[in-house]
Amino acid sequence: MTATRTTARSLAMLVLLAAGIAVGAPEDSAPRPRNVILMIADGCGFNHLRAASLWRDDADLFPSWQDLPVKLAVSTFADGNGYDPAAFWADGPLGQPATDSAAAATALSTGYKTHNGWLGVGPDGKPLLTIVEAMERGGRATGLVTSVPFAHATPAGCAIHNEDRGRYVEIALDLLTATPLDVLMGCGHPLYDRNGAPDATPNYRWVGGEDTWKGLLAGAVGGDANGDAWPDPWTLIQDPADFAKLTDGETPARVLGLARVRETLQEQRDGDVTADAFTVPPLATVPALKDMALGAINVLDADPDGFFLMVEGGAVDWAAHDGEPGRLVEEVCAFADAVAAVRGWIMAHGGWQENLLVITADHETGYLTGPAPADGAWPACRMKVPLEARGKGRMPGMVLNGKSHTNSLVPLFAAGPGSEALAARAVGRDPVRGPYLDNTDIGSVLQEMAVRK
Repeated sequence: MTATRTTARSLAMLVLLAAGIAVGAPEDSAPRPRNVILMIADGCGFNHLRAASLWRDDADLFPSWQDLPVKLAVSTFADGNGYDPAAFWADGPLGQPATDSAAAATALSTGYKTHNGWLGVGPDGKPLLTIVEAMERGGRATGLVTSVPFAHATPAGCAIHNEDRGRYVEIALDLLTATPLDVLMGCGHPLYDRNGAPDATPNYRWVGGEDTWKGLLAGAVGGDANGDAWPDPWTLIQDPADFAKLTDGETPARVLGLARVRETLQEQRDGDVTADAFTVPPLATVPALKDMALGAINVLDADPDGFFLMVEGGAVDWAAHDGEPGRLVEEVCAFADAVAAVRGWIMAHGGWQENLLVITADHETGYLTGPAPADGAWPACRMKVPLEARGKGRMPGMVLNGKSHTNSLVPLFAAGPGSEALAARAVGRDPVRGPYLDNTDIGSVLQEMAVRK
C-alpha cells in the first residue's frame, strides 16, 4: 500500500470525532506491535479446547500452544451482570445470565460492556470506537475472517454499530459499503446450500441483498476504504483455488472472500451428526479457515504500517448449540490449524518483536463436561467432572449438558508486544482456572495497541 493511502487514512480520525464516537487517549509507555492478530473461537470453553487436544494429540493442550507466555482465563458477562467464582463452582452456571456473541464481540472490540444483541454501541445507545476503526485510525490495514457468515455477530462487532445483531442485510451492507476494511471473508453465499451445492432458492440476506450481490459480481460495490473520497470496489473471490492462490504473491488491494456454502464451512454439512469427529467426509468445495487466514494476511501485509486481523472459528458455537460433540471437535481442530498457520507466518515475519497474537473465545456454549459419574451423582456444578482421555484419534468422554451459552470463564493465550499488558490486568482469581481478566480488558489493551507509537 502506498504512503498516500496511509496519509489518507489519518483523515478517518476526524470522521470518527465528527460522528461522536468516543476516542481514547494513547498510552506511550509500552511497545507497540506492527501487526495485531485476534483469533476468537466462538463458544469455546476450556473443555472444548481440551476435548480437541485430547482427540488430536492425547494432550490437555495443543503442543504448539503450550509455549505461549500468557495463559489466562476471561470473564464474559454482558452489561449489568457479573461473575462470582465461588458461586459458579458451588452451584454451576445454570441460572447465571450469559453474554451473547454481539455483546462479547463489542467488549473485545471496544473495551466496553453492552447489552446482548448490540454491536459496537454502548448501553446508552451511543456508538463506541470499534477495533477496526481504531486500527484504521492508527494507519493499519484491517481484515475480518470467519467460518460462518461475515455479517454474523463476532465479525460485525469488530467494525459496525447496530442495536440489533439480527439485521443481517443491513449489517452486511454496512460492512461492504460503510467500513474501510481491506479484507472480509466468510460464508453466506446466496447461490449455494449448506453442502456447497447450487441452491435453486437463492438467499441474499448474508450479502446485503440481491442488488448488492449483483454489484459485487460486477465489481461495483465498495465504499471509500482509504479516506480519499473515492469508492474502492471489492475484488470478489469464491473458488477454493482462488483462496489458495491468495496466500502467496501479489494480491488485489481489497478482497471479499465468499466461500461457496450457505452458513458454515463444514459444520452444517449432511451426514451423521452424531458420528465421531472426522468420520463424515468434509466438503471439498470450500476453503479451510487456515487458508483464509493466510490469504487475508498476504493482502494486509502490503501496508507498511502493519495490519489488524480478526480470525473467528465461528462454528464451534454452532456445533455446541446443535449438540454435536464430533463436529465440535472438528471445528476446534480447524481453528487450531488456523492458529498454527498464523504462528508459522509470525515466526517468518518479525516474530514476537513485531506481532501481537491474542487467542480467546467470546463465551462458552453447551455446558461441556466429562461424562456422568459412575454412581450417577452429578455435583451441583458439573464443570467439576473432567473429560475422560481415551487416546489419540478417539473421542474423549464428554457431555454437552445444554445447548445455550453459559457464564463460564473462557481461555486466553497471547504473545508479543502488548501481551504483558493483558497479564497485568488479570487481577481476578478463580479457584479452578486461576488468574482471570475481563473481556473488556482485552478490548482496552487492543485499543491501546492501535494508537501506541
